[in-house]
Amino acid sequence: MQNKKILILLAVKEELGAENIAALSALHTLRLTGVGKLRAYEATLRALHEEDYDVVINIGTCGSFNHPYATLLRPSVVAQGDIYLDSMFASRPVLLSTGKEGVSIVSSDNFIGEDTPATQRKLIEPFDCMDMESYAVVRAVKLHSSLAGKPMPQIYMLKIVSDGADGTLGDWSERIERLRPLLREGVDRLIDEING
Repeated sequence: MQNKKILILLAVKEELGAENIAALSALHTLRLTGVGKLRAYEATLRALHEEDYDVVINIGTCGSFNHPYATLLRPSVVAQGDIYLDSMFASRPVLLSTGKEGVSIVSSDNFIGEDTPATQRKLIEPFDCMDMESYAVVRAVKLHSSLAGKPMPQIYMLKIVSDGADGTLGDWSERIERLRPLLREGVDRLIDEING
């Protein structure tokens, strides 16, 4: 069986480290999107405009109220955060058949921490984790496929919990060094699963 053509999207190099990025880039296309939904949306569209892929994998760190540090998550429910959660602008989450059933991620344009208003924290508490890119990646893949009239690549999310969304991002760079090997192992396992 031929290996699938895979695009790996990562917000910033620190999440995986230069050595892991080089190793994965030798086998697959790996792109850094930058932090935030707009940057992730643009970077995803750019990558898909340049080349066709069978699979898009968005990897990286996430915060979580519900899972401990270093937990690897494969979301199947991807939601748009901020005003889009509980207002007249609310949008339906996107469902992915490639994730673990019931595992959810919400994407916000803001870091969630101890200074986040209680009303906003309450809205995102039901989600397994939160990040700043996933929803934008999914929407970009869907839009590109629709406009290009091409089959949509399979979309996978692989996130590792780096913090408890409690304002302790100050030591993020220290924590992420310990998470890199776990994230890399998770990516390797996922790619093996995809290529079956």
